[in-house]
Amino acid sequence: MKKLIWIILLFLCYSSSGQGNLNGLWSGKITQEEGGFAPDYTFEIYITQDGNKIKGRSYVYVDEIYASFDILGEVNNEIYLSLRDNEILDNKVNDGMEWCLKKYQLVFKIKKGISSLEGFWQGKTSFSTCIPGKVFLKKQAPRA
Repeated sequence: MKKLIWIILLFLCYSSSGQGNLNGLWSGKITQEEGGFAPDYTFEIYITQDGNKIKGRSYVYVDEIYASFDILGEVNNEIYLSLRDNEILDNKVNDGMEWCLKKYQLVFKIKKGISSLEGFWQGKTSFSTCIPGKVFLKKQAPRA
Protein backbone atom coordinates (compact mmCIF):
# COMPACT_ATOMS: atom_id res chain seq x y z
CA MET A 1 0.00 0.00 0.00
CA LYS A 2 2.79 2.44 0.91
CA LYS A 3 4.47 1.66 -2.39
CA LEU A 4 1.26 2.48 -4.30
CA ILE A 5 0.89 5.81 -2.46
CA TRP A 6 4.50 6.75 -3.32
CA ILE A 7 3.94 5.85 -6.99
CA ILE A 8 0.78 7.99 -7.10
CA LEU A 9 2.56 10.92 -5.39
CA LEU A 10 5.50 10.69 -7.79
CA PHE A 11 3.13 10.60 -10.77
CA LEU A 12 1.22 13.63 -9.51
CA CYS A 13 4.42 15.59 -8.90
CA TYR A 14 5.74 14.69 -12.35
CA SER A 15 2.51 15.45 -14.21
CA SER A 16 1.93 18.78 -12.46
CA SER A 17 5.51 19.98 -12.82
CA GLY A 18 5.56 20.15 -16.63
CA GLN A 19 3.79 23.46 -17.07
CA GLY A 20 5.34 25.04 -13.97
CA ASN A 21 8.74 24.65 -15.58
CA LEU A 22 7.91 27.38 -18.13
CA ASN A 23 7.81 30.24 -15.61
CA GLY A 24 10.99 32.25 -15.39
CA LEU A 25 13.86 33.55 -17.48
CA TRP A 26 14.94 31.82 -20.69
CA SER A 27 18.04 33.01 -22.53
CA GLY A 28 19.98 32.09 -25.62
CA LYS A 29 19.83 33.23 -29.20
CA ILE A 30 17.54 33.88 -32.10
CA THR A 31 18.88 33.38 -35.61
CA GLN A 32 17.95 34.96 -38.91
CA GLU A 33 18.42 33.33 -42.30
CA GLU A 34 20.76 34.80 -44.91
CA GLY A 35 19.86 38.35 -45.92
CA GLY A 36 18.89 39.52 -42.43
CA PHE A 37 20.72 42.21 -40.46
CA ALA A 38 22.74 39.61 -38.48
CA PRO A 39 22.81 35.80 -38.39
CA ASP A 40 22.54 35.65 -34.54
CA TYR A 41 20.99 37.91 -31.91
CA THR A 42 21.10 37.55 -28.13
CA PHE A 43 17.57 36.69 -27.03
CA GLU A 44 15.82 36.45 -23.65
CA ILE A 45 12.22 35.81 -22.67
CA TYR A 46 10.74 36.19 -19.20
CA ILE A 47 7.64 33.96 -19.06
CA THR A 48 4.71 34.00 -16.65
CA GLN A 49 2.24 31.16 -17.12
CA ASP A 50 -1.37 30.97 -15.92
CA GLY A 51 -2.90 27.67 -16.99
CA ASN A 52 -2.32 27.43 -20.73
CA LYS A 53 -1.95 31.22 -21.15
CA ILE A 54 1.48 32.83 -21.33
CA LYS A 55 2.51 36.43 -21.04
CA GLY A 56 5.84 38.06 -20.58
CA ARG A 57 8.56 40.19 -22.02
CA SER A 58 11.29 39.46 -24.55
CA TYR A 59 14.58 41.21 -25.21
CA VAL A 60 16.66 40.97 -28.37
CA TYR A 61 19.93 42.70 -29.12
CA VAL A 62 22.99 42.65 -31.35
CA ASP A 63 25.81 45.17 -31.48
CA GLU A 64 24.30 48.58 -30.62
CA ILE A 65 20.66 47.82 -31.51
CA TYR A 66 18.04 46.32 -29.20
CA ALA A 67 14.33 45.94 -28.55
CA SER A 68 12.02 44.77 -25.81
CA PHE A 69 8.59 43.35 -26.55
CA ASP A 70 5.43 42.51 -24.64
CA ILE A 71 4.63 38.87 -25.54
CA LEU A 72 1.45 36.79 -25.36
CA GLY A 73 0.76 33.18 -26.15
CA GLU A 74 -0.34 29.78 -25.03
CA VAL A 75 1.02 26.33 -24.32
CA ASN A 76 -0.59 23.17 -25.71
CA ASN A 77 -0.08 19.63 -24.39
CA GLU A 78 2.46 21.06 -21.89
CA ILE A 79 5.24 21.19 -24.52
CA TYR A 80 4.17 23.29 -27.54
CA LEU A 81 4.30 27.07 -27.18
CA SER A 82 2.76 29.55 -29.60
CA LEU A 83 3.96 33.07 -28.77
CA ARG A 84 3.75 36.45 -30.46
CA ASP A 85 5.23 39.87 -29.94
CA ASN A 86 2.24 41.94 -28.89
CA GLU A 87 3.99 45.33 -29.02
CA ILE A 88 7.41 46.93 -29.00
CA LEU A 89 8.05 48.48 -25.58
CA ASP A 90 11.48 50.02 -26.20
CA ASN A 91 14.01 49.89 -29.01
CA LYS A 92 17.03 51.34 -30.73
CA VAL A 93 17.69 50.78 -34.43
CA ASN A 94 19.90 52.12 -37.18
CA ASP A 95 18.43 54.54 -39.71
CA GLY A 96 16.10 52.77 -42.14
CA MET A 97 15.58 49.76 -39.84
CA GLU A 98 12.50 48.51 -38.07
CA TRP A 99 12.13 45.60 -35.65
CA CYS A 100 10.00 42.63 -36.67
CA LEU A 101 6.89 41.74 -34.69
CA LYS A 102 7.43 38.00 -34.49
CA LYS A 103 5.39 34.83 -34.04
CA TYR A 104 7.15 31.88 -32.43
CA GLN A 105 6.47 28.14 -32.51
CA LEU A 106 8.52 26.54 -29.74
CA VAL A 107 8.89 23.09 -28.19
CA PHE A 108 9.71 22.57 -24.50
CA LYS A 109 12.39 19.90 -23.97
CA ILE A 110 14.36 18.50 -21.05
CA LYS A 111 17.67 16.83 -21.89
CA LYS A 112 20.19 15.78 -19.24
CA GLY A 113 18.28 17.86 -16.69
CA ILE A 114 18.46 21.06 -18.76
CA SER A 115 15.18 22.69 -19.84
CA SER A 116 15.13 24.29 -23.27
CA LEU A 117 12.78 25.95 -25.72
CA GLU A 118 13.56 25.51 -29.41
CA GLY A 119 11.72 26.29 -32.58
CA PHE A 120 11.05 28.78 -35.34
CA TRP A 121 9.94 32.37 -35.79
CA GLN A 122 8.60 34.52 -38.60
CA GLY A 123 7.55 38.15 -38.53
CA LYS A 124 6.52 41.38 -40.19
CA THR A 125 7.41 45.04 -40.03
CA SER A 126 5.10 47.86 -41.08
CA PHE A 127 6.46 47.60 -44.61
CA SER A 128 7.49 43.98 -45.29
CA THR A 129 7.81 40.37 -44.22
CA CYS A 130 10.92 39.60 -42.18
CA ILE A 131 13.53 37.02 -43.03
CA PRO A 132 12.67 34.18 -40.59
CA GLY A 133 14.89 32.12 -38.32
CA LYS A 134 15.19 29.79 -35.35
CA VAL A 135 15.09 30.15 -31.55
CA PHE A 136 17.36 28.39 -29.02
CA LEU A 137 16.74 29.12 -25.32
CA LYS A 138 17.73 27.52 -22.01
CA LYS A 139 16.02 28.08 -18.71
CA GLN A 140 18.06 30.12 -16.26
CA ALA A 141 18.23 29.30 -12.57
CA PRO A 142 16.34 31.79 -10.37
CA ARG A 143 18.54 34.38 -8.73
CA ALA A 144 18.29 35.20 -5.06
